[in-house]
Amino acid sequence: MEVWATYVMLLDQTRVYGGTPGGRESDAVAGSKRKRQDETMDLEEYPLDLLRSQVSGLCKALLKQLQSKTSPSTSQAGFQLLIELVTVLPGALAQQSSNVLSCAKAVLSQSMANTTTTVHTTTLSFLALFFKSHPSSSFSSSVPSITPVLLTEVTQKHPRVAAEAFKVFSALLQTLEPVTSADWAVQVHKEAIHRLSRNDTDAEVRSSAEDVIGDLWISATPLVKDKGEAEWDALRKGARPEGAVGVTKKIAASNVAMSNDWVVRSTEWVLGVLRRSGRGGRVESFECLDVLLNK
Repeated sequence: MEVWATYVMLLDQTRVYGGTPGGRESDAVAGSKRKRQDETMDLEEYPLDLLRSQVSGLCKALLKQLQSKTSPSTSQAGFQLLIELVTVLPGALAQQSSNVLSCAKAVLSQSMANTTTTVHTTTLSFLALFFKSHPSSSFSSSVPSITPVLLTEVTQKHPRVAAEAFKVFSALLQTLEPVTSADWAVQVHKEAIHRLSRNDTDAEVRSSAEDVIGDLWISATPLVKDKGEAEWDALRKGARPEGAVGVTKKIAASNVAMSNDWVVRSTEWVLGVLRRSGRGGRVESFECLDVLLNK
C-alpha cells in the first residue's frame, strides 16, 4: 500500500507536469528548456508516454492483488490508484476492461458493513470515471455481468453508496447512448422515482437520482417515454426545486422530442417556482424558462 500511495503521488505529478515539456512553467521558460531538451535529448519520452508503457504491467500486478482475498482497506487503496491512473490517462484501461470490471464486481458483491462502506463508494467512483473515460466498445460485453450488482448498490440504505451508484448509471447511459433495450435502465428509472417520491431521501441521493432521470430521458428515451411520466411529479414535489429545474432545462435543450403538453406544463411549473422563490435559484429558473419557450 505504501508503494501504491507513492505511485499515486507520481501520477498526480504526471497529471500536472507530464503532458507537455515544461508543465506549468511560463512559455518563455518552457521554450528555453524545450530548446535545450531538443538539442540534447531528442529521443527522450515525455512522462505520459512512459506511463502508457507501464499500464499493462501495473494493471497485471495490481489486479492480481485485488483478485485475491484482500482487506477492505487494500481494495480501497487499489481502486484509488486506478482512479488516479484513469484521471491522468483517460482510456488507459481499455485493454484490461474485462478483468477490471470483474474485479470491481467482486468487491461490490461483498456484503455491506461499516468496514466496507468506503471501499464500495471508492469502487463506484472508479466505475463512474471508467465508463465516462472509455469507449463503450471496450466494455459493452461486460455490462450484463456488472449491472445486477450495481442495481443492488443503488437500493442500499447508505446514502453515499446509493448516490455513487446512481452516478455510475448516469455515466453508463451517457456512454452507451442510445440505449434502446435494457432491463437495468428500467429498474434504475423505477428506483429513481422511488427515491424522489420519499420525503426522507438524502440530499445527495436526490441530486444523483434527478441527474439519472435526465440521462434516462436523453439516452434511453424509448424505455421511459411510455412510463406515465411519474418521474416529473416526483421531481417537482421536492422542497428544493433547483434540481428539477436543472433536469427540465437539460431535457428541453436536448434533441428529445417532448410533447407540447409537457412543454406547457413545465413552463407553468417553472413560472410557479419563480413566483414563490427568493433570490436564490431565480437565474436558473429564468434560463430554464427561456429554453422552454424556445422549445
